[in-house]
Amino acid sequence: MRASTALRASLVAALAMIALAAGCGGGDDDKSSTPDVRANGSDLAFVNAMIPHHEAAVDAADLALSRAEHRRLESLAEGIVQFQSLELATLRTVRDVLQDAGVEEGDLGLSKSEQGMDHDPAALRDAADLDCAFLEMMIPHHEGAIRMARAELKSGIHAELRRMSESIIDSQGFEVRQMKRFQRQWCDGSSGEHPSGADEHGG
Repeated sequence: MRASTALRASLVAALAMIALAAGCGGGDDDKSSTPDVRANGSDLAFVNAMIPHHEAAVDAADLALSRAEHRRLESLAEGIVQFQSLELATLRTVRDVLQDAGVEEGDLGLSKSEQGMDHDPAALRDAADLDCAFLEMMIPHHEGAIRMARAELKSGIHAELRRMSESIIDSQGFEVRQMKRFQRQWCDGSSGEHPSGADEHGG
């Protein structure tokens, strides 16, 4: 877990810099922030789609924190809450800036299913095996976020959103690989490990 903890720390630091940059440009010494807003409809579409997407992930991770049996899943959920909450703050700030600048929303070209929004996090409350239900929901959810980030990199031009998209591809790609490994170990009957077993020292 040390490698994933270090990765998460570096990504959180990077997002803090993005949040700071997104909040600049509206101060008293800047008479008009509009000339500094280089964005298009794809950027606003990305923001408006990613905000509820992240909110759903944080809601699901909060449930996992309260009920997860495996400590490694609890650690993953903590990272999702921490990292995506920071991204949400940045996304909301950028959304306000783009709307104030009069940017008209475009289209990412992705369906709700392609965005990974087919699941309701509230359904996890009744799951008999929350760990496996969380993984079943969150893997396609993360994969949807990666598709959205790639769409932003393809068509968007907003500097902070493009940097965030690169971060999402890296961080959530790492988490998808981690979750698929957990799913094989815990949900497919391949390892038979106990929730509190020696898997804590795995990758």
